[in-house]
Amino acid sequence: MAPRLDRLSAQTVIRPPTERTLRFTENGTFHISVFEDLHFAEDDKKDEKSTEVMSYILSKEEIDFVVLNGDLVSGERTQKADSKKYVDRVVSPLLDGGYKWASTYGNHDSEVNLDPKEDMFEAETRHANSLTESKVFGPKAGITNYYLPVFSHRAAPTDKPVLILWFFDSKGGHYYQPEGTGGPSVKRPSWIDESVVDWFTDTESKIKDKWGVIPSLAFYHIPAHAMLEYQSKDNVDPHRNPGINGERVNPQGTGDWSYDSQDVKFMKALLHTEGLIAGFSGHDHQNDWCFKWDGTLIDHDLTGNGMNMCYGRHTGYGGYGDLTRGGRQILLNEKSLQEGIETWIRLEDGSISAHVTLNSTYGQDPYQAVSNGGVTRPGVNSEGSVLSLFWMFIPLSKLFRW
Repeated sequence: MAPRLDRLSAQTVIRPPTERTLRFTENGTFHISVFEDLHFAEDDKKDEKSTEVMSYILSKEEIDFVVLNGDLVSGERTQKADSKKYVDRVVSPLLDGGYKWASTYGNHDSEVNLDPKEDMFEAETRHANSLTESKVFGPKAGITNYYLPVFSHRAAPTDKPVLILWFFDSKGGHYYQPEGTGGPSVKRPSWIDESVVDWFTDTESKIKDKWGVIPSLAFYHIPAHAMLEYQSKDNVDPHRNPGINGERVNPQGTGDWSYDSQDVKFMKALLHTEGLIAGFSGHDHQNDWCFKWDGTLIDHDLTGNGMNMCYGRHTGYGGYGDLTRGGRQILLNEKSLQEGIETWIRLEDGSISAHVTLNSTYGQDPYQAVSNGGVTRPGVNSEGSVLSLFWMFIPLSKLFRW
């Protein structure tokens, strides 16, 4: 997406989008770039490097829309008075390029000294380019629960959407405490709340009643338990599941909590959503693989329906992890949404990693394995994953969300 030219001054200037409606291009494509685990506010130099990664990816891909999928800032490392500054740093490459974006918030976006509503949501949504919303209210719901329709190129906003993008707040971290409150910090549940799931199923049902089944994607920061169970069975195959498998999955309901099926209702809702192509999460900085959920979870009465679950890629220089930084790309074609979507990781060194098609045979199709850094080998257009047990050798400190 090139900057627009101000012909009166003959200078290149960036203006907010004239239309907030999301549309497929005239060629029938819609390209989403996902920036994951940015962790701004830890260090100025790290922030600069993270900005460079985002700007570089934006320059290399023909992107129509950006998703900031959790942990935009490291709440533990900033102060309430500085939160607006750091949110502005996060979105500066998007503003510079005139891109529309939408966010989910992660466990680091809510802390004792950081209010996700006042310090994140209100700071972010004052920008015209931000399409982030908040549709579910209540103390347990979180903030970023909403959906965005995507239309054909020339369709009216009242027409049937071609695609639905769902966004969920998987929460985590700690509740904000106003200055002077004192007392111990209070853990914030690290899963998508039942009230949000109820809103999701009710809203999706109304959309289906009005328009029929519409293809959709879902974005949430902390992965669902199904990803851990798939990994624990050693199913992440270097040639069938593209990407890096570098650490144990830390799903919803873990971290500061003991897992007790907290995300089962959410997983059931996903499985009952006709047309849902894939769900995208982050949180685990050393993972960027995908899998097709068509098996049965041992501990739950849930059997996959063939939907795909994917990690993004650690984009920011904040937080743990030593993989080459990058961002997941999702390319959708209006004419072939039902047949599958393309996805790959664009890395900061310019290479492409794990370029695959999430179609009916994904999980069976062979791909060449990628290196530990995720760097594309010369002459290879699509790869798989490596190191299914590599996470066992990571220091224990990296297995916990600090």
